Amino acid sequence: MSSSLEPQPKPGWLLSWMLLILATLVFLLALDLINLPASTFLASMIAAVCLSVFWRCPIVPDIGFKVAQGFIGGLVASSISYQSLVSLASDWPFIIGGALWGIIMGVMASLILFRLKILPGPSAFWCFSPGGAMIMVLMSGNYGADMRLVAFSQYFRVALVSILAIFVSGFFVDTSSIMSSRQLPIYSIDFSDLFLTIIAVLFATYLAKIIPLSGGALLIPLFLTGLAKAAIGFEVSVPFFIRIPCYVLVGWRIGSSFDRQVFFTILKALPAMTLCLLVMIAGCGLYGFWLWVGLGLSPLTAYLASCPGGIDAVLIIAAASEANLSFITAMQVMRVIVVLICGQFLFSWLTKRYGFKDLSPKKSPPKFRGGL
Repeated sequence: MSSSLEPQPKPGWLLSWMLLILATLVFLLALDLINLPASTFLASMIAAVCLSVFWRCPIVPDIGFKVAQGFIGGLVASSISYQSLVSLASDWPFIIGGALWGIIMGVMASLILFRLKILPGPSAFWCFSPGGAMIMVLMSGNYGADMRLVAFSQYFRVALVSILAIFVSGFFVDTSSIMSSRQLPIYSIDFSDLFLTIIAVLFATYLAKIIPLSGGALLIPLFLTGLAKAAIGFEVSVPFFIRIPCYVLVGWRIGSSFDRQVFFTILKALPAMTLCLLVMIAGCGLYGFWLWVGLGLSPLTAYLASCPGGIDAVLIIAAASEANLSFITAMQVMRVIVVLICGQFLFSWLTKRYGFKDLSPKKSPPKFRGGL
């Protein structure tokens, strides 16, 4: 006999899931036509938002949400390679300086949103962290921010930065031949690495249930798989048939928490958010200008290295050009690492510093159904 506390399926739940899957496929095809970064996540989130705002949307179970976060953490760990870390040796002051400068620009843009009261509550401080978009979205809910607003602003940043990167790169290289991440060749899968990755992620996800760490469902698998990769020597493998469903589950879970009030809040704030993002991008561009003049890098290398986000699109553009790929990779990876290490502490401090002292990492965002 089922407990009365268990969620009961509502009438039409099968139709809701069918519509959600169909809408996701439609938006995915549309976004792929314009080669928009993170199209799988964006399509699933947009589809869930549409159903939540205009009808009703099914909710992804907690276990699926947490396992998806675990594999995303493993995916981040797989992108941090030994070669990219070695390249930090000679240029580490410039690389770390660029990462810190990006965070400063993100904080400035967030403070503008907060001071002008464009976004409610602590959500403003998590909107423009310069990297780790999905990580910041998943972590923000643990500090009282509204994950729906953070998700929109973070991926709006990724899209805008990537589009501008392609536009600027057009002055230096023919970008018409650049492949999107969906068109890159499918690498061969080592099933022993895949098996070890699955074991590590599932074990880390279990640890996240018993260790009271904010954002643990994401961070514990990230660090555990990274340590296992360094200690055992296997390659963390999160192939497309695991990665894509994880993006979809997270997108559905976040999108299902939207409602009409949040939807119209975003529409009202969109012009100001765009202006703040342009200020942030311009500020990071100043650091790129300094890299060009002071360090002697090519203009394209300097710009791509200092871009505040869209790491996939940036590296694809760099790989198809004459840019210094090793420097760009090192600086982009370091920016994500610095955001991972410092981001949650900095933005949680900002929320408390500006009058949100009642927040606690153990509290879930009040409007996000299911929490973390």
